[in-house]
Amino acid sequence: MKLCHNKISLMILGTIGVLTSGCTQKDLNNDAPTTIAENVEVIFDWRKAPDKKASTMLLYLYPENHKLMNYWFKNVDGGPIKSYGGKHTAICHTNDDTYEHHLRNQHAHNEFEIYTDNSTMLIGQGISTRSLPRAEGTEDEPLRNTPTMIYGAQDSELDIKVTSFAQTITLYPEELVCHYTIEFVDVENLKNADLRIDGTISSLAGGYYPGRMSATSEAVSYTFTLAADEQLTSLRSDFLTFGLPVGEQRPHKVCLYIAMKNRNGNFYTFDVSDQVNNAPDPRNVNIKIYGLKLPEVPDDPTPPPVQGGVSVEINTWDIIHFDLKV
Repeated sequence: MKLCHNKISLMILGTIGVLTSGCTQKDLNNDAPTTIAENVEVIFDWRKAPDKKASTMLLYLYPENHKLMNYWFKNVDGGPIKSYGGKHTAICHTNDDTYEHHLRNQHAHNEFEIYTDNSTMLIGQGISTRSLPRAEGTEDEPLRNTPTMIYGAQDSELDIKVTSFAQTITLYPEELVCHYTIEFVDVENLKNADLRIDGTISSLAGGYYPGRMSATSEAVSYTFTLAADEQLTSLRSDFLTFGLPVGEQRPHKVCLYIAMKNRNGNFYTFDVSDQVNNAPDPRNVNIKIYGLKLPEVPDDPTPPPVQGGVSVEINTWDIIHFDLKV
């Protein structure tokens, strides 16, 4: 009997070790063993995102008759969990950029939202967003930081049995964000500009509902920075967004904030609604703007601030509404 007791103890300790190394999970009600499934294996199948770059996952289970259960996996493959039996809604998403992404309303799977911080500064020029000029009609939209990559999945019809037999939960994470590229082609006089250039794009979704696998309806403007090519004839930015907000189509405007080498500020607006709303692939949107011409500057302009510091505030902006030549 003593030998048998030792073997059972070792088996229990081994099971605990597997659970702790695979994931961290919310404690269940140990006084109700007839409602708990002990032998459940979670598998994250990455066939929808074979080139994933992720290291950790969060899993939320919403049982019909119990409170939310959440699990943190220190990997992207899955592992064993304990769960209440019965019908569940499951949501999972990557958990690599906790400083970039924020979560709210996790208690309700339909309202659970991933979103980003408000943007307080143009990163390229180090200018506060507080007094920036905005495109007409977008003045009240929050300015937000762009998200980084997020993968996720949901299953609203998960049925976990209370049984001693092993059972498997398989979820299929995919990209929850959209890829946007903005390129200014055939730019004139770019040599006269401080090449730390910033922009915004308006009326995109402010967040994502992983429980609905859908963007939110809130419209925000995202800030981004642009890089010039070696010939100083083009500007380009690649970034991620939550895509188009749910609801009716909206106009979308790109704003460009350029400090010339004499520290005059030029503010350009471009209506890119057609390229955004009618993009062939709304998850991969490519915006091209042709014919941007910057002004000439005096031969001996005021030098820009030392690289790496914060730019001097620009008190006035010359506002130019640019008619696109598509």
